[in-house]
Amino acid sequence: MAGRIDTDPDALLAMARELKLASASIDGSIRKVRSALNNSRWNDNIRHDFEKNLEAIAKMAKQIETVSGESQRMLTRKAQQLQAYLGR
Repeated sequence: MAGRIDTDPDALLAMARELKLASASIDGSIRKVRSALNNSRWNDNIRHDFEKNLEAIAKMAKQIETVSGESQRMLTRKAQQLQAYLGR
């Protein structure tokens, strides 16, 4: 429906904030697991396999962070456009 605004810019900004919090939470969780692993004094072949898996998870998390950042910028840009259109 052209010419119709079906959202509040503040709702878009709230979504952007939630994405940022989600990315930070994932990053923080991975750091906590790494720290726990380093403090565990665990050292065998299974640990090495676990470390490889954890690094794969961290790599996927980095991809999530990248896409999340792009989405945050998209939402912020759209919210700014809507605010300008609405005269806010």
